[in-house]
Amino acid sequence: MKSKAKFNLELSYEAYDDLIDIQAYTYSEFGEAQWKKYEGLLNGAFEHLIQNPYSGHKRRDVPEPYLSWNVGEHVMVYRVEEDTIYVVRVLHGRMNFLYKL
Repeated sequence: MKSKAKFNLELSYEAYDDLIDIQAYTYSEFGEAQWKKYEGLLNGAFEHLIQNPYSGHKRRDVPEPYLSWNVGEHVMVYRVEEDTIYVVRVLHGRMNFLYKL
């Protein structure tokens, strides 16, 4: 049985800031327990992308070569180059993606 290639994952500064904002909002509005659940969901999505980098979807409001992956109320926007997944943003699903990319 062939093993899947392992990909690296890198976050842009903007994606990192997005995650900090998500943490602050979730923690302040819903508490620590809910943040821990959502953090687990986000981490699971990162692991999924590392194992399945091309499983994301194309969107009309996201230019190529970017793909998107839905995580709870948010969407990870990323591109794959060689053996690296570059997550450029983690945006709320209702945001204007073209404006934020």
